[in-house]
Order: sequence, then C-alpha cells, then structure tokens
Amino acid sequence: MARELSSIRIARLKKLLLLLHRRRGQGVEAEEILRECEYASRRTLQADLQMLREEYGAEIEFTRTQPCRYCLKSEGDFLLPLALDERDVLSLTAGLGMAAHFLPHIQENCHALWRKMQAILPEKSVEFGRWLAKAAVVATPVSAMDAGVFEALLDAIYQKTMVEIAYVSPYAPRDTSGKREVRTHILAPWGVFFRAHAWYLLAGKEGKDKPGVFRLSRIQAARPCPDLPFLSPPEAFSQENFAASAWYAAPGELEHDIRLRVVEPMATIVSETVWHPTQRTERIDADTLILTARVPDLGEVARWVLSAAPYIAVESPLELRDMVRGLAAKMLELNSLLEEEQKEEQDKTP
Repeated sequence: MARELSSIRIARLKKLLLLLHRRRGQGVEAEEILRECEYASRRTLQADLQMLREEYGAEIEFTRTQPCRYCLKSEGDFLLPLALDERDVLSLTAGLGMAAHFLPHIQENCHALWRKMQAILPEKSVEFGRWLAKAAVVATPVSAMDAGVFEALLDAIYQKTMVEIAYVSPYAPRDTSGKREVRTHILAPWGVFFRAHAWYLLAGKEGKDKPGVFRLSRIQAARPCPDLPFLSPPEAFSQENFAASAWYAAPGELEHDIRLRVVEPMATIVSETVWHPTQRTERIDADTLILTARVPDLGEVARWVLSAAPYIAVESPLELRDMVRGLAAKMLELNSLLEEEQKEEQDKTP
C-alpha cells in the first residue's frame, strides 16, 4: 500500500502521468517533463518516477538512444487518494453495482473494479453501497442482448461510422419454417438509451428526417461500414430530449394531447410519479385527479391505461379511448377462448 501523499505531490504525479500518457508513442525528454510539470529539480523527478514504478507498478522506460526519453508502457495502479466521505463511497459503490446490472456486457469489469475498490475503501461503506445497488435493481429486468453488438454500436457512435444491422421485429412476417423475417438496415447510429427494461438504438437512415428506434435485444448482428458517408443528426437534435419524449420506450415528436381521469387508489400513485416530462396533474376532488400530457405514441399510453384498470378513464382523444376498448376486447376474447378450451378438455376427461 502506497504511503499517504501530500496534495502537492498528488497533483504533480497526476500531471506527470498525463504528460507521459499523451506522448505514449514517442516518449518525453527530461527537460520537457521538468518544464511542463514544474519540477524544481531532477532529484524530485527521479523520486516521483521511483515511487510510480515501485509502489504503483507503473512501467516507465528510459531510452538511452539520443534524444533520451521517458516512455510510459503502463500506468500501473496509481489512484488518487481523494478525501472521500461516506456518501462519496456510497455513490461510487452503489453506482458500480447498478452499472453491472444495466450494462451486462461489462458486468465482469464492474465486479473486478468493485474488488479493487473494496481493498482501498472502508469495508462498511462499500458493503452498504453494494446492498443499496442490489435493492435498486432487484425487480428491474434487463432484456438480454449480444455484448458484441452493443460494443460495436457504441464504437460506431464514438467513431461516427455507418453500420449495417440484422434486425428481427416481433411484428415481422414468418418464413416457411416459422421464424421471423430478418431484415437488414444501413444506419447512422446517433445514440443509445435505456427505457422500460431494454436498451434502444437511435439511428438515422437515408431518406428519413426522423431517427429510427431499434431495440438492441432484437439486433442479431452489427457490421461497421466505414466507407459510407456518415449521416449526421439534425443540428437541433438531442438524444436526451428525444428519448425522454417516450411514455415508455417509443420516442418521437410530441403530437398527441391526452387527458385521463384517474381515481383512487391509482390517483395517489399517479401523483407520486412522473410518468412523462410533459405530465400535469390536477386534483378535482379527494378521490379523482386529471392527468394531461403530450406524447408521441398513443399505443403505449393505451396499454398503460389498461394495466391500471379499472382506475383510469380516457377523456380525450377519442382515438386513445378506442384503442383501450380494442385492447380490452382482445384480452376478453383471449381469456374467453382459453376458458372454452379448458372446458372442452374437462368434458373429454372421463
């Protein structure tokens, strides 16, 4: 374990490592290090290099061919010993636990990092943060997805590279073997977001003025297309605003004004939760409130209304009310068919 360092030395070591990291390919001459890192003497520089090598495992080579340079091969385990209070530690460990849950493709990395933190942070605070993370995600499902696909898309977003994806929609027709049709799309990935237990890709497509939304668990393959010109998002486009427009997971332009009458006990539940950024609620009596919002997709709201039955009625628009009625009729039909099948089976039983 490295000995306690002064804040001045911490800042100097950080500046030294950053300089060596930026010039990783060619190295840095001693005179430049002394100047850029504001060393008072070569002796102080040598002492810092020795500490980084011996106590933190940094690999820093000195080339004796002219001009002589210091070259960074590995940063080792140098960690700034910041003054962390209990809430800081709680934030770090709880956040790390949640990241492992919501980002399955880096789960092992999160666990490895957690073990490193466990060795240098107060055990009681770390364990409490881990418990809090588990409590936060215990009932939050995350749809399975291909880790390679996710990383390929993140890399394409970072590099601004077009990609070709193989996508299977649950609404696609089936082939003769009963499998859903696989469709390919050439896309410009603009961002990813997590909503309603799944990750989604926001991507531009030639000839479309609005981004498409693709659920990552349905993407079977993603191939970069670096030779194709990248389609940049519109100047005013904001991934955060666009993703937040969804009631659940279908974002888009806000074009439908909804007005719902909500009665107890759902009225209290609605008043405690922000379902949508445009949401407004108004109590009209002790047992009833009115919820209004402007949403991009009525289908999601219709399914939500039905899930809260029988405590929500649609005042407007009529199209939404018809959707709710249609879903309720289908649900009744499916249950009636099942009831008939079970009755037939019982009649056949001797």
